[in-house]
Amino acid sequence: MKKAVLASAVFAAMVSGSALAAEVYNADGTTLKIGGRAEFRGDFIGSKGVEIPGSMENNSRFRINVGGETQITDGLTGFGFYEAEQGVTSSGDNSATTSLKQRYMYAGIGTQFGAISFGKQDTAGVQISQMSDDGQIWTGDQKKFIAAGDEQANNAIAYSNVFADVFSLKASVIASDEKNENGYGISGIYATPFGLDIGLGYAQNDFNALDIGDIDVTEQGKADQIIGGLSYSIASLTLGGTYTQGTYKFDNLSNVDFSGVELSGTYKFDNGFRIMAAYAKQELKDTVGGEKDILNDFVELTGQYHFNKSLRTYLSYKIDNRKAEYVDNNGNAADDTLRLGLRYDF
Repeated sequence: MKKAVLASAVFAAMVSGSALAAEVYNADGTTLKIGGRAEFRGDFIGSKGVEIPGSMENNSRFRINVGGETQITDGLTGFGFYEAEQGVTSSGDNSATTSLKQRYMYAGIGTQFGAISFGKQDTAGVQISQMSDDGQIWTGDQKKFIAAGDEQANNAIAYSNVFADVFSLKASVIASDEKNENGYGISGIYATPFGLDIGLGYAQNDFNALDIGDIDVTEQGKADQIIGGLSYSIASLTLGGTYTQGTYKFDNLSNVDFSGVELSGTYKFDNGFRIMAAYAKQELKDTVGGEKDILNDFVELTGQYHFNKSLRTYLSYKIDNRKAEYVDNNGNAADDTLRLGLRYDF
């Protein structure tokens, strides 16, 4: 592979914007692209795992991203990327949401030896969790257990390279401005010639406090995570699965283990219709008392229709398997979710 082509391939793999992003500038070796999406998401019955008191919760969103690349020499490029998202107030009046949520903001350099970038971006393990992140309601919770394995991490330094067109290697470091909050991670995905991708990653970070599930403490400690994934594509069928496990090691408390599994499948018909199915379960377990906290346990079924490359509509039903026993801190019981969506990509 030519050096310039490799640098561009690594950059394209790092940018998480829309594949339909429009090129608005191209001159003297410098390009600029703008992309994004406008998406209506109406949830009925339940939302975010709990019952909706009224008729519908509006979880619509708008994203916009800007990405640029400049050719410095043969095999040396510079790039930058920014993405923001705005939600909507779910109510029966005309209340407006004015704030933007920053998702990504980073800059970097691409070389024949790989690309290195600095800023708010995904850590190394995210390429593994994405192997099963294919639902319309769920959000790929495998990456949320520890900071060093999460997406959109602040103060991140990331390295990425593709070897022989078959092995994707990523490494990342979180250099926090707070004491005892640094972390690191590394992951790789090997693409076999018969459609099977195999991924494995590891991450570790220190923490000063922890707030996940029923754990809400200001105790220092360390956390580590192993994540593995498989993805298989043949003709119109794509299957994915990931498994993760790790431990929160508190300095003055008992340790807490975590584990998670996600499975997904998509079948594409020739007429633009797709059917999708997913399963996910994540849980915590106290290593001394043995108590369990089930963070997620559900099945999702989706029917999706693509009018063209830009416009799609879908109907998803999420079956929450925790309905019989789960109640959150506000006294809300778990419930299923029916989501109607219409998405326009640009």
